[in-house]
Amino acid sequence: MKNPKIKPREYQRECLVAIDNAIANGEKHALVVMASGLGKTYTSAFAVEKYLADKRFARVLVLCHSEKILRQTKEKFQEYFGEEFSYGMYVNYDKATRPTNFLFATFQTMKDNRKDFPKDEFSYVIVDEAHHSHARTYFPTIRYFRPEFLLGLTATPDRLDGQKIEEIYGEPVYELGFVEATKRGLIAECDYRLVLDDLSQERLDEYLASDEKVSIKQLNRTLFIDKRDEEIVRLIGEYSAEVENPKKMIFCRTIEHARKIAKLIGNKAALVYKKNGDSANDCALKSFKEGEINTIISVDMLNEGIDVPDANVIVFLRNTVSPAVFYQQLGRGTRLSEGKDKVLVLDFVNNCERIKMILELKQEIDDFRVRPPHGDEGTHGDGDASSREKFALNIDTRFSIELIDIVSIFEKGNKWTKEEIIAQLQTMYRRDKKVTYQSIDAEPDMPSTRAVCRIFKVATLNDVLEIAKIPLNKARSVCISREEMLIEGRAMIGRGERITTRSVDSNPKLPMVSTIQAQFGTVVKFAALCGQETKTYSRDSLLEGYWLESKRAGHWLSNIEIAQNANLASNDKYNKTFSSRKDLINEIKERYGPINTEIDEAERLAKLYYEASLRRGHWLTIMEVQRDSQLPSMTHFRTEIGSSIYDIINFTRDFCGDLPEEMAQQPRYTAMPRPSERLIEEYWGESKAAGHWLSTREIEHDASLASPHTYYRRFKSLAQIRQLAIEAHGDFTKEVKSN
Repeated sequence: MKNPKIKPREYQRECLVAIDNAIANGEKHALVVMASGLGKTYTSAFAVEKYLADKRFARVLVLCHSEKILRQTKEKFQEYFGEEFSYGMYVNYDKATRPTNFLFATFQTMKDNRKDFPKDEFSYVIVDEAHHSHARTYFPTIRYFRPEFLLGLTATPDRLDGQKIEEIYGEPVYELGFVEATKRGLIAECDYRLVLDDLSQERLDEYLASDEKVSIKQLNRTLFIDKRDEEIVRLIGEYSAEVENPKKMIFCRTIEHARKIAKLIGNKAALVYKKNGDSANDCALKSFKEGEINTIISVDMLNEGIDVPDANVIVFLRNTVSPAVFYQQLGRGTRLSEGKDKVLVLDFVNNCERIKMILELKQEIDDFRVRPPHGDEGTHGDGDASSREKFALNIDTRFSIELIDIVSIFEKGNKWTKEEIIAQLQTMYRRDKKVTYQSIDAEPDMPSTRAVCRIFKVATLNDVLEIAKIPLNKARSVCISREEMLIEGRAMIGRGERITTRSVDSNPKLPMVSTIQAQFGTVVKFAALCGQETKTYSRDSLLEGYWLESKRAGHWLSNIEIAQNANLASNDKYNKTFSSRKDLINEIKERYGPINTEIDEAERLAKLYYEASLRRGHWLTIMEVQRDSQLPSMTHFRTEIGSSIYDIINFTRDFCGDLPEEMAQQPRYTAMPRPSERLIEEYWGESKAAGHWLSTREIEHDASLASPHTYYRRFKSLAQIRQLAIEAHGDFTKEVKSN
């Protein structure tokens, strides 16, 4: 039974109408952009409810990159839909074995398991944090499933690489961004303070009086004096004292920096970062939510999916080139909650770009005209948009600095002419043979890449390079229309080029292959629409081609080598024609004989594995084999040598010998599997050293332990391992609690 206490707010009803209109118009997908703190999860639940109202049974798949976000989403769906529906997780080892109404899956787990499901298994697919959709590990899963409707949700549609998620979901059917949400009173008021008391007044006056041409990077280096961490912590305490019961989230540059800030703050602060492990991070967040500590210090975490409504002080000690990440981090403090309607933001990130960005944000909020109020019934509705200043910007400084002066400083960086930039780019190309975003941003005497594009009034660096007559890089950020793609495809055919995955990827005038696939389904379909004749491959031609190319190479080609060989059909064609690569090779051997009589394939693989292990200084793990572009696939190793990494190590030792003794060996990958008793003992010892039972993620990152796969293969669960460890060695957690 639906929870009667959970009802859509007015803006959510607006969104639901927009989604319904898209479905009524025959659309198969929709994109919703909604600022952090406005309830995207419940909005998707309301949308699913309306869609499935007249369906007897339909499955819903919720996809996200984060297990933590998924579990929070599952809890909210259960809270709303109740126990008459079934819910399942599909994450790592927690895979629901029976069909459920709602399945919550990470992209990482679906990547290797999606083909276990029929393409039309799910009637409705929701992609949370949809701005990640273009990632190589995520997009194939989105493309694989064929739901009746696909809904993308995000607070931040912009990507650093310039790829447009609109290519997947279409233009947003509903958009309620940070600016409008702020002006309508739907999120907390911001008391935003730029802490500029490290600004060099002397250098400021010099630059204002001078016509000297300088880059933004030069301005940042000379105008701003690094502030001592002790002074930063003192100021955080001073400003936070203005807030009743301050609960602070601090975003730092590095782990080392975060540790130093935490040490200066004292025992009321805790660190949260990826390598800290899930258990430690969850414990810190729980203590923060329950008031045991009042400060969380984060490094590259807490951007998404962390729901701490009563966080009321946000501190920026690190810069980010991504506006998306900035708004995500700011959004950790803008959610409204009982007794909280304002957030204090302390921004110590002092550079010209940041100052200009905040000034422009302030101006955009001031200029925004709120749509007529809708009379929301909720606690926080469309609000008193005109009664209070929703975004108060204060510049705290001991100097008397006018805002116009700061803007003037920033504009100093735009005094480059196009001719001067072209000359500098050509000099860089003659020196480095390539010009990239990274090389421009690393050049001390050049404006930033974003500034260069702004001066030329173009979207991408490749547009600038084309004007400068410099060979282009592969443009991963080019956003061109479907018709423009077809025009370039037809031009390729006119030049005598064949349209393939490889030729598309090497053509700087076309977007990435994933974008072509999103628009046309496959590269083959794109090629056909451009007028290219479809090349057919018979079973015999596939066999003969693979045999000839393998014979030429002196070994059986790997999947990677097939993909890189223009004389062969695609891997997909081989996979559809032959049940496995082993069957393909056996059939060729029966028909044509071996390709190389001098060396056995297993011995060749062993030699490759040995050489790669020498380079790394230890026997490679399964993961390292898969990531090494110079090695064949793990499937190839298993086919020719054996099913486990131990088989491969032992065979390689027999054929090539052992690694040199001075090389550091990783205990996890010894040549023989360790007995269960030793696995338990090692797990107990490492957990005791950490002060808590290690999670799966912590096992994975601890090189002294066997892999999580080994533990789960030997034991049913971590709970069983802990019980066996306690029985064998005692419960160390009692000692920890007593201390």
